Amino acid sequence: MKSLSIPENKSFVGRTYELEKLESIGNMNEASIIVMYGRRRIGKTELLEQAFRKKNVLKFEGIEGLDEKEQLANTLRQLILYINDSLPDIQTWDAFFRFLSTYTAQGTWTIYLEELQWLANYKGTLISQLKYAWDNYFRHNPKLLLILCGSAPSFMIEKVLQSRALYNRSQYEIPLKEFNIIEAKEFLKGRSDKEVFDAYLTVGGIPEYLKWVNRDSSLFLGLCKNSFTSGSFFSREYNRIFTSSLSKNSHYQKIIEKLSEKKFLSREEIATTLKISSGGTLSSLLTDLENCGFIEKYQSVNTGAKSALTRYAISDNYLYYYFKFIKPIEKNIDQGVYNQNPKSALKTDSYYKWLCFSFERWCRKYHYIIAKILGFSGVNYTSGVFFSRATDQTDKGYQIDLIFERADHVITICEIKYLQGKASKIVIDDFERKLTLFPNKKNKTIHKVLICPEGVENSLLNASYFDNIITFSDLTDPRYWKG
Repeated sequence: MKSLSIPENKSFVGRTYELEKLESIGNMNEASIIVMYGRRRIGKTELLEQAFRKKNVLKFEGIEGLDEKEQLANTLRQLILYINDSLPDIQTWDAFFRFLSTYTAQGTWTIYLEELQWLANYKGTLISQLKYAWDNYFRHNPKLLLILCGSAPSFMIEKVLQSRALYNRSQYEIPLKEFNIIEAKEFLKGRSDKEVFDAYLTVGGIPEYLKWVNRDSSLFLGLCKNSFTSGSFFSREYNRIFTSSLSKNSHYQKIIEKLSEKKFLSREEIATTLKISSGGTLSSLLTDLENCGFIEKYQSVNTGAKSALTRYAISDNYLYYYFKFIKPIEKNIDQGVYNQNPKSALKTDSYYKWLCFSFERWCRKYHYIIAKILGFSGVNYTSGVFFSRATDQTDKGYQIDLIFERADHVITICEIKYLQGKASKIVIDDFERKLTLFPNKKNKTIHKVLICPEGVENSLLNASYFDNIITFSDLTDPRYWKG
């Protein structure tokens, strides 16, 4: 049997942690199952193929929209290419696995099932038959790897991992996330920190997205060309997202679209929008969206995880960008209005203001990096936004965007400013206004931090108001991203 020919991608960057983990699993001389999942475009296929390209990969890929019988028939067509011979009559997945095992009983083999949710037609039948095949055929070869990969996290978690059908001591779970800013900087080699951050805050650390914006002389021009010209990648991507990751369930899109209209919504507000009860069905929908990285659930740092003040918000950068700048002018884009000058479609004042909100979300997500920069990562802390019923009544929408409640009796409060130049003394007034509404914490020291990537003017620096000022050079320092 011949295996898939996979050329080395010499421009492959990032994924150091994942590559090391995959290499370690592959070298254990023990039959192993690897379960990898993540949203579409995240780079699962490229990572797996590069990691195991020398381990005789037999890849079988599910096709969107086919029923169970058609999926099996398509898989058999892929199998014929590997054995270069005719097949016996195979009518079930069990028969397919049993036949495949005769070729992979000895030697180094990697059986790679891609887009598993489509192969299984979102049902558990394939998984059950795969369990039998693993127990009785595949696991006896210590040099065999079974990779189960899918872009529908909810299916991979519920049908593969939580079902325990394949659970054993040789199973390894790898949820693949987006690039961090250091990996994105490496991927966008030669670009300035400002360009990299603007691109990252706009479309996220999705490798495929970064590749599209990197196709022109500037990332901004690449973004505009691939967003605002007719048939452009980013103008079409929204509808493609729900195909593989969430199987076109209309409730998912309704939640995303409602959240796009507000900065955040409560669970009850989402339930009212969908006209369903705030129970198990809604919990499942919200969990699926969270697992895909499309939304986030958060509370104020001064409340518990089950607080009635829990808020939901979109967390995916591209979705924010799509709803803010693409969807409102979709008809004009389709008609080619901006084809000659795509930059004219993106109003820079509005865009740069929007980047500020995106940067706030980024800082909350990577709070542990900020803690490292500030030197208290070894101290126990809780972090997040701060808001309360009292502040909401006094100043509707009041929120401190990043605060650390530390075990060493210090409260670190961060003022976040993503400006197009250096910050001036006016940020002190903004910060003071927030502090006046912040409840007095006895026996707590207030540690004041300004996060402003482009730095500050001398007048602000000379005021010695902030205890620490964090800039681009700190946020992109590889030392803080190790470990």
